[in-house]
Amino acid sequence: MERSIRKRLQLEAERGQAAHDVSGDFYTATLHAPPDPHLVVGLAVGQPKASAMEAVVSMQAYARALGADGVLGVSICTETRSMGSDAGYVAYGTAVQWAPSE
Repeated sequence: MERSIRKRLQLEAERGQAAHDVSGDFYTATLHAPPDPHLVVGLAVGQPKASAMEAVVSMQAYARALGADGVLGVSICTETRSMGSDAGYVAYGTAVQWAPSE
């Protein structure tokens, strides 16, 4: 039984690292907005995912599809798991584009 717990934890860590690697250089912030002027594009909401990092990556993909350069005010909430579902986290925030420099 201890072996199966270690294996599950290892798989979760690998999945989290893979999701982190996908994030790349996409700007994501949970607190203050950057000093750069920006325009609000809309609300970016990711798909429910098994880990918080995967939820953030899903939200970033949605924001990119909106044409955003980043996401501000990111929040992650837990979702009640339905029978047979692996999803437990949803990330959302404000999708923004950097304003053109003058």
